[in-house]
Amino acid sequence: MQKSQRDSVLSRLSGDDRQDLRRVLAEIQAAAAESAASASPGGRITARELLKTWSDRLPENLISALETIIVRDETGPGIGEPALDFSLKRLGTDDRVRLSDFQGKRPVALAFGSYT
Repeated sequence: MQKSQRDSVLSRLSGDDRQDLRRVLAEIQAAAAESAASASPGGRITARELLKTWSDRLPENLISALETIIVRDETGPGIGEPALDFSLKRLGTDDRVRLSDFQGKRPVALAFGSYT
């Protein structure tokens, strides 16, 4: 699913639907935390499995919104997996830096956003 498709699904939610989505997300997160605390190592329940247990109680538009959030969260590396390597141009120069240049040397924090 492309970002534009996810954005389209989420932008169609009404204000009340957004509030319901936040409430359901909080409840699902609490259920996931409870499941993780009581499960044996490796026995965690996934967000998709939790959504299946909720799908009979939710309207279709909230299910679609939750599925888009799950897809978004599954897009990147998982916990403990290395991030994909990439390079960026340094500000004010033509030099480039690679994420892998920092591996094993020091932590790296990335912040993406618009400053306009």
